[in-house]
Amino acid sequence: MSLRAVVKALTNAGCTLLRDSGRHTVWGCPSTCGQHSAPVPRHTEVSAGVVKSIQQQMACLPKGWLQ
Repeated sequence: MSLRAVVKALTNAGCTLLRDSGRHTVWGCPSTCGQHSAPVPRHTEVSAGVVKSIQQQMACLPKGWLQ
């Protein structure tokens, strides 16, 4: 999956960018929760395992957030 698609899905789900330095960007869960965060690598392609990890770390994301 492309990095652009993952970032767009996170933005549409209400997530906010917390940090933008180093090899990863750190995204925070929607403002309704505010307790979870997940790093997203800056590669052009994000593997399925990383997407699954984002889902696990940010448990408050709604189902189907990636579509």
